[in-house]
Amino acid sequence: MGCTGGTITTDGAYTVHKFVLADSGTNFVVDKARTVQVLVVAGGGGGASGGGGAGGYRVDATHSVTAGNYPVTVGDGGAGKDGGTNTPATNGNDSVFDTITAKGGGGGAGATAAAVGNNGGSGGGGGASDAGTSTGGTATPSGQGNNGGNNAGQLTSPYPSGGGGGAGAVGGSATGASTSGNGGIGIANSITGASVDYAGGGGGGV
Repeated sequence: MGCTGGTITTDGAYTVHKFVLADSGTNFVVDKARTVQVLVVAGGGGGASGGGGAGGYRVDATHSVTAGNYPVTVGDGGAGKDGGTNTPATNGNDSVFDTITAKGGGGGAGATAAAVGNNGGSGGGGGASDAGTSTGGTATPSGQGNNGGNNAGQLTSPYPSGGGGGAGAVGGSATGASTSGNGGIGIANSITGASVDYAGGGGGGV
């Protein structure tokens, strides 16, 4: 019989079940007790002045399942905001499979004095500021990503900002008067049969 759910492809001896946003809320149906490899990535945070943090990245190469239905939740990305606003963008939404939860990425900080990026799977980038250092959000919980980059006291127009953290590296901090930080890099994974980079952070705005 085999398992069902998601878009099904094969990679040599492996059967791949891929669930994307449109599949959220559907089931992975297991026919018998098995050990499966699982990759779960959450929705990334929205960007504002600071870049959005990547959604949390979780891998379990030996996850045990038994016969039954396993609902799959695929987290959407967070809403962005105009870079000139004083409030941060919205965090991404969590993705969930069985006992594995990947935390949504942190929204990028707004443009305000000492603005801070939101915490999340990876932290959102610190926002542009004319009044002091603006720091990136923290990767919370730890182990799913990296912190967002900082403004680091670049206080002159056009006010650069920090990049969002990625699964593979922290977000870049602003340098000089007009250079915002890059988003942190993602992580390459070949679970679908081809190497794909997952969970990269967004670059900072100005």
